[in-house]
Amino acid sequence: MSRVLAIIEQMQVAVWMREDAYAYFIALIAHAVGMALLVGAGIVVSLLVLRTGSSTSQTALQRLLPVLWLGASLAVISGVLLLVAYPAKALTNPVFAIKFFCLAGAAALLGRLLRRDFATIRPRLLAAVSLALWLGGVAMGKLLLHTYRILTVS
Repeated sequence: MSRVLAIIEQMQVAVWMREDAYAYFIALIAHAVGMALLVGAGIVVSLLVLRTGSSTSQTALQRLLPVLWLGASLAVISGVLLLVAYPAKALTNPVFAIKFFCLAGAAALLGRLLRRDFATIRPRLLAAVSLALWLGGVAMGKLLLHTYRILTVS
């Protein structure tokens, strides 16, 4: 594992992210904005479904799609750059795995909510679990700042 992390750390983009005066800072800002858009819109969808159940207007949900896609794009691209800059910091920290699975689960449930795929589960339960996962993902992201033990391996 250490060898793989060292290879990633030595990639040109990783060195640039760590050594450039602004690259890491800009990626961090882009990640915060992307997560705010993605998680914010995801929470709005969850709250709408919690309030109205299966009668939530499809038009209301569809209006949030551009915000969701912009947020997801920013969050993923900047997140990969941040990960490549310090792979050992994230990939050796179990909090990162929890964050990743919370956000992936929330995104999967968001897809079901947007498609109104309520065949096997009640919409309000789906929305409540989605809301909990969004909030858990954000909380784990904040904990990442304080729980890493290894910054780099090389």
